[in-house]
Amino acid sequence: MTRSIARRTAALLIALMAAGCAGDYEGAPGAGSGGPAPGGNAGSIDAFYKQRIEPRLAFCRTCHVPGGVADVEDGRLFMLGVESGNDQPLLRASWEALGGNGADDQAESRILLMPSGRDARSHSGGAPWPVDSAAYADMAVMLTCFEHPAGCLDGTGGGPVVADAPLLGSARGGHAWFDFCEGRDDSVALPPDPRSLVVPGVNVGKAVFFNAYWKDCHREDAPVGEEDAPTTCGELRDQWARGEALIKGDGAIGAGWYFGGSGLDGNFSAADYNLLWQAWGLPGRPDNFDQLAAERYGMALGTARNPYPLPGEDPHASDGGSGQLPVGFTQLRGSDGTWTGNIGVNCHVCHSGKVGDPDEGEGLGVVFGGSNSLSEFGQIDIDLGGSAVPGVPLPLPVVVGKTRGTNNALALQIIVFLIAQDIRPLDPDFLGFALLTPNGGSIDAPAWWNMGHRPVKFQDGFLAMDALRSDFGFYLPGPGPGGFDWVKQHVRAGDTYISSLKAPAWPQAVDTALAEQGAVLFHAKDLWAAELSNPMPRPEAGNGSCASCHGAYAPRYVNDPAFLDTPALEGIASYIVPRDLIGTDPARVDSDSEAAEQHGKDNFFAYPETINADPDLDCSTQNRAEIRQGREVGYLAPPLYGVWASAPYFHNGAVPTVWGVLQPADRPTIWRRVSTPTRPDQFGQVVMGYDTRFARAYDRERLGWKYDVLACGDEGTTPYLDCNPSNHPDDPNLSLLLNLLSGSNPYTWYVGFGATRNEQLEDRKIYNTAMYGQGNQGHDFTAVLTDQERRALIEYLKTL
Repeated sequence: MTRSIARRTAALLIALMAAGCAGDYEGAPGAGSGGPAPGGNAGSIDAFYKQRIEPRLAFCRTCHVPGGVADVEDGRLFMLGVESGNDQPLLRASWEALGGNGADDQAESRILLMPSGRDARSHSGGAPWPVDSAAYADMAVMLTCFEHPAGCLDGTGGGPVVADAPLLGSARGGHAWFDFCEGRDDSVALPPDPRSLVVPGVNVGKAVFFNAYWKDCHREDAPVGEEDAPTTCGELRDQWARGEALIKGDGAIGAGWYFGGSGLDGNFSAADYNLLWQAWGLPGRPDNFDQLAAERYGMALGTARNPYPLPGEDPHASDGGSGQLPVGFTQLRGSDGTWTGNIGVNCHVCHSGKVGDPDEGEGLGVVFGGSNSLSEFGQIDIDLGGSAVPGVPLPLPVVVGKTRGTNNALALQIIVFLIAQDIRPLDPDFLGFALLTPNGGSIDAPAWWNMGHRPVKFQDGFLAMDALRSDFGFYLPGPGPGGFDWVKQHVRAGDTYISSLKAPAWPQAVDTALAEQGAVLFHAKDLWAAELSNPMPRPEAGNGSCASCHGAYAPRYVNDPAFLDTPALEGIASYIVPRDLIGTDPARVDSDSEAAEQHGKDNFFAYPETINADPDLDCSTQNRAEIRQGREVGYLAPPLYGVWASAPYFHNGAVPTVWGVLQPADRPTIWRRVSTPTRPDQFGQVVMGYDTRFARAYDRERLGWKYDVLACGDEGTTPYLDCNPSNHPDDPNLSLLLNLLSGSNPYTWYVGFGATRNEQLEDRKIYNTAMYGQGNQGHDFTAVLTDQERRALIEYLKTL
């Protein structure tokens, strides 16, 4: 600490101690008291302070208090009290400690320079008082009164200060239309879709930056043959109801299922499901079969009834049966409500998981619309002794995920060639797409509750959000016109339901003061401020804060025109961060090669009907060079609604906690989430999934799931293949060779057979960041944060 700062800080500490003893201080004159010098009009100055200044200091008090994030060397020169009653003497003491109205070659006080964004050092709270703002003008008057009280208030206005919008508050995702229609009549017309406001030219020069834009795939001149977006609250509700039956499952009439649309055959029968215990190696059907099935295949058991018939039960006579399916399965029913005894696999095997249990707090339990980090659904094919895909009699030698909780649902070649049976060998990009494109590797499914705040979709934004068909890629009931027509007829309703889902609220108390500090840091701290010496490249626009990429949420900033063109853009994130700037594992973005984009643009799922010479109208693949127009490929920064409930993190699930995202040095190389405890009488006989009990398995300080760090050579790891025993963080040579092979073609990564022994299933719980597509690098620009700032940010993220 320099001698000058030390002297000023000492003076301020004396003022802090004096203020702490002042009780109900009313601003009486006196040295260092906050009152004017002798001869001033104490009453009017005190009244001006009370009316015009004290409300302004509420924002400063968010951070500039003992123990706050501004309680650091430079920040201590401007410190306030926890309670507002003592702030007047502290403001004067800070003004004096900072050299009055001009010090260190500054023409005015740093109390004005810092919050107006004109100080030599950056302000972690941003620039809340621009030079032309009323707050700046009022504070300038107050500081003048400190030095020259006589006549300092001449010409000043009166009246109360308009209260600032709060720092905490969240829409919790979903789509704004559902909030708008709450309590409104069916006939009320809907406002514009907020995502449609994200077009070229929007938010230019603002704190939040967009470089990927909304495309209307259903404009009048685009013959896509699908249901239009709703125009009234009544139409919205109708589409939602039809979509709920399709997507949610739970035995609903018309439920959709993998590769079967809404037919009645299902992926397997209840009779086969009831015999799965035999594949588990048990001597008889266990009394907790339903729980064990959910654990083994990585799904949640919900509280809503989701029946199937137990052995010997007639589903017609038992209203579907007395068994309880996990949320990723649903028994199919005829249009007249007749139960079939056939079970379909639905979207929830990837998109709905579990956080805690209902008895642990409101909102805990099944989390619909979050990613399912528990999933091991591919194992059911192995245990059934055949494929769940209709018409495929044997398990395919394909592994859809290398680690429990991950998959590669964006298997473009499999979707195009096997599911859509779109084979065009004469296309000039066919060979590049079919043979030379890298595999995308492991993926952690993005949360559905963010879809209403994303103009483009998937991890790299390769399709417009209004390109709905991809949502039903795995519901396609066979290729060709029949299957495609089914998708066209149903996808709008399904998308409407999906986009309605809200993130769950944090179930416990939040440290409000700390969360408010985090809100300021999230929206205003420039991670590339000169004094931070951030070695990572700075994004091309935005204010350098978390909000610059991930969107604005706090009402204070949502309503600030320096952040958003309109508050309707709240929570929208549409910045595709260049590949080398974000620095995360590149496998996924590299797999979406130019050849893949060009060949894929003519595929049914990519809306080839909309291909247009005008890139602003072309709704097909969005990362083609002619559509990007110079924008670099990269990863789409997601909205952060419900981020606490969507661990692990990064597009591949490589980082188990938010703390690890914010502090790269603390990310584990090889780790394993803790498992649900096994019932004592079944120990060593069954495979339990990841533990989801909130009190036992969730890390509330670091925000994510608890895990064990493994060393190279621990059970489940193979030295020199999985890890490097001599230098644990480095990838072993054999792994590098396998990764090189997976990165040279689309198929090698998938080749393999599922687990046939419980030990193999246990090993699949190990997340090894040396494996292809599972790197935990990147997002390194947050390394400049202090631990105190990370704690504040984490507390704020709980509120989203």
